[in-house]
Amino acid sequence: MVNKNLEPVIVFGSGLIAGLTSKMLLNHGFKVIRITKERTKPLNKIFAISPVSINWFDQIGLSKDLINSGYPINKIDIFYGENEYLRFDSGDIYKRELAFMVKEEDLMAEVELSLDGLPLQIIDQSHATIENHETFIKVIHKNEVTYSRICLWCDGSSKGKVEQFNIVKKEKDYHQHAITFNFFSDRSYKNQATQFFFKDSVLALLPISEYEVSVVWSCDDHLIEKLKLLDEQQFVEELSARITYDIGSISKVGVKNFFPIKQVLVSNLFDKRILLLGDAAHTIHPMAGQGLNMGIRDIQSLERLIESTNYIDIGARGFLRKYERSRQLDITQFSKLTVSLHWLFSSSSLLMKEIIRKSFKIVNSNDSIKSFLIRKAAT
Repeated sequence: MVNKNLEPVIVFGSGLIAGLTSKMLLNHGFKVIRITKERTKPLNKIFAISPVSINWFDQIGLSKDLINSGYPINKIDIFYGENEYLRFDSGDIYKRELAFMVKEEDLMAEVELSLDGLPLQIIDQSHATIENHETFIKVIHKNEVTYSRICLWCDGSSKGKVEQFNIVKKEKDYHQHAITFNFFSDRSYKNQATQFFFKDSVLALLPISEYEVSVVWSCDDHLIEKLKLLDEQQFVEELSARITYDIGSISKVGVKNFFPIKQVLVSNLFDKRILLLGDAAHTIHPMAGQGLNMGIRDIQSLERLIESTNYIDIGARGFLRKYERSRQLDITQFSKLTVSLHWLFSSSSLLMKEIIRKSFKIVNSNDSIKSFLIRKAAT
């Protein structure tokens, strides 16, 4: 049995995690006030959604059309040398898929549609002030005051909107920018993704249909400045030169989006009555493809605690400590993994490159290790 607060739960944020959090809470009978801002047009991002997350979408009532529209990935080849690669195959763990490629705009539209008609109150961020106290949250909106026991903070960019926000952010600057864009090719990609590790970049090719590919190219400062100066043909030539197999004839290169890459973690996941979820709590390197999945696992952990505990007040310190402990291992593992991989592959040491080659060969030849890694990637 789920204990429901008399007061509303405050959800702060405009993105997917805020929408999914609101949906979960409403499903469990909570009153929800969502403090949001006017939405900007999606950046045409493509997300690699894990099968576990896709199953959860179904459980909370997202449309089957969205779930069925995701393009399945069955194989992932990770190149660590010119012609050497590690293959992750869903068949090795008796699964059909490792991930589903879903467009941000499709997922955002479906989440908003699923909230339509539900008793969700929307407040404009620009007219709201939030006060964080030991025993309550106070929201002031156009001279109206609302009290709550908890605020779920899902916006990683709006720290200044709350008073007494005593959480320290720890940032690591990778000195990289990611370029994201799509292209079409006359070569069939057949549900197979590829990732290349270079000294100056990490390049991921993620098919979203048989002949359309989404690219996430994480480049160091020197390479990004070089790429910005290239015309369309030169850019395609540079891209093709990096790929060790026949990429096919590239056409219809889409709009390129650029954004800086930083790892942002926090000293603690909550302060008084504010709990951080999604990018507000953790931002990691996109090479792992786990950013959104980690945010979804935040919501799932919160949901399991709500279902399994007897806390009437889910903003109580004891409840929030339980949540924090439930998420620490997952966040730590993926943040350390991305930092370590970046350090290893950006090293100029020939000895380090040889160690990487031998380590990947060991993984390739050991079915138990490989299966463990595949299962972790598909979680």
